[in-house]
Amino acid sequence: MPRARWGLQLDVENFEAYHRLYGGVADLSRIGAGFSARLNVIRLPRLVLHERRVEGVLSNRTWACVGRHGFDHITLHLLRSGDFVSGPPGAERRLQPGEVVVLDTSRPHVSRMTTRADLLSIQVARAHVAEVISDPAGIHGTVLPAAACGLLTDFLASLTRRSASLRPDPSAHVAAAAINLLSLGLKGLPASAEALPAEAGDALRRRRAEAFIATRLPDPNLDAHAVADGIGISRSVLYRVFGVDGGVRRFIQQRRLDELRRALLRPGETRRLGSLAYAHGFATESHCSRAFAAAFGLPPGQFRTELTRPDADEAIDREDSLIGLARALY
Repeated sequence: MPRARWGLQLDVENFEAYHRLYGGVADLSRIGAGFSARLNVIRLPRLVLHERRVEGVLSNRTWACVGRHGFDHITLHLLRSGDFVSGPPGAERRLQPGEVVVLDTSRPHVSRMTTRADLLSIQVARAHVAEVISDPAGIHGTVLPAAACGLLTDFLASLTRRSASLRPDPSAHVAAAAINLLSLGLKGLPASAEALPAEAGDALRRRRAEAFIATRLPDPNLDAHAVADGIGISRSVLYRVFGVDGGVRRFIQQRRLDELRRALLRPGETRRLGSLAYAHGFATESHCSRAFAAAFGLPPGQFRTELTRPDADEAIDREDSLIGLARALY
């Protein structure tokens, strides 16, 4: 019978070895009294599952880290036991066992494992998540309470136990099931921000604002006033919600840059850079080029040229290897 999955089990002997695995896509540092890590990585069609027990690591995926790679996944971390803090910078949450945090690898986030954290994590491509969830970017940093994601966590636990005996899954039913259970968990969250604690209410307001922004990115007139009016909140509340991002304007610009980078990474994208800049809401090509270079280290023209280098396919193949996929999750 063909193998249903690839697997890797590894006891990481020291922090330097762990850094070699994950340091390329996040800034890593030691925290706490000691370090240990045990990894079990399982690759299935359209899904990679990581079973990890990690202690003594701070992982910070900055905008600079985002810009170095084309990773575009949605990642779920389920805390089974221990201490785990994760989320967008400045908005991290300490998870309780049974809770799940949802992260977008195309945006900054921080994870702290000061003492032992026992985690089950999966990563799936944004394109597949978007088939079920209309705005995957809007769920970045969402924490699903145990009561809302029980079916999802039970599924992940069962998948881990039974992975060695899974039959081949060319239609990626396992990945589809995980995404649909994530969607079900998100629907179990409160539908309104009214009468919620301030932190929870702001999280919901932010998701609404991000969804509004996502549908209007090509509009060069999109600004804080338009967003506040569009979702029915005051600009002062909107500024508070996006304070961690440096304000609404900066967030909108970064989303435009993210979408432009994805467009440049797509095979067959042949539009001129000026056309792409205007299609993504930038007022001028020169402004777009300066902002792109500031965010990702290269202007868009050079970024596109780098993708056509003779060794580009080899680099992509390396990132598609099992260890490459492991490096995409931290």
